[in-house]
Amino acid sequence: MLFELQGHRGARGLKPENTLPSFEAALDIGVSSIESDVHLTRDGVPVICHDPDLGSLLSASSTKTLLPIERRLCLLTLEEVRQFRVDRNPEPQRFPEQESSVTPAAQLFAQSNNMDPYGVPTLADFIAFVAAYAGPLGVRAGKSALQRQRAGQLRFDLELKRVPFEPHTIGDDFDGVGPGLLERRIVEEVRKAGVVERTIVRSFDHRSVRALRQLEPRLTTVALISGTTLISAVAIAHDVAATIYAPEFRFVDEKLIDAAHREGLRVIPWTVNRPEIWQRLVAWGVDGLTTDHPDRLAVWLTKNGIAVS
Repeated sequence: MLFELQGHRGARGLKPENTLPSFEAALDIGVSSIESDVHLTRDGVPVICHDPDLGSLLSASSTKTLLPIERRLCLLTLEEVRQFRVDRNPEPQRFPEQESSVTPAAQLFAQSNNMDPYGVPTLADFIAFVAAYAGPLGVRAGKSALQRQRAGQLRFDLELKRVPFEPHTIGDDFDGVGPGLLERRIVEEVRKAGVVERTIVRSFDHRSVRALRQLEPRLTTVALISGTTLISAVAIAHDVAATIYAPEFRFVDEKLIDAAHREGLRVIPWTVNRPEIWQRLVAWGVDGLTTDHPDRLAVWLTKNGIAVS
């Protein structure tokens, strides 16, 4: 089976995370999928951002002179969110190569959609940008036929940023049983864009994943695990009808991977940035890796004769 090369928040090692230029950098590399994070604005629009507030991501300047005082996404309308520019590197020591020049496809897309290339993208923006990269806009931006072909096959891996038992993080009507507004709006967007079969969903609140599966059975679902090794990873995955088990990379071993494979589960650990760990996990048989450095991992996979899906 081909290997899943997954860019974490785009290509976080190269460009500010969860932005059009970061997505473009990942597409240029030829990733299989992009893992991104979804919050909900006050007026019910799914937007791509990891943190519940914009504080650490904002640049010193903005496209607007008068900015809202509020920074929490769930308390801002989309119009208010559009006033911010998120081109900062909050961790320069960790990501010293990250820089915020505007990439060509992002510039063209932003111009045609009256937005800042480093504005917070909506989920619809993200999907439309990938489609534009795969089409005539990508040609204008100088992308190769292979890059555009791979972009047309990209899988959208969406992490819903719910925090169990802290509903104010998203601020919608989720009750842990049925889908909330965030789940409903995500399904609406991927259906509208015709990318349901290319969409993967995950959350640390597994009730959200289960609710999404109830809404749209064609979605690929992930059992996302952090900070522990479960007694039965397979049981947890089956509980949310997941086909992918995604553990934090420190909490997986060869035995767990073998057990998951026997039950038909793919194993894609996160977030793995060091070659010696890539080597160990690949030797154990993982099906893919999530990384902040898809450029480096792509080179490493090629050197080791591993084909990317």
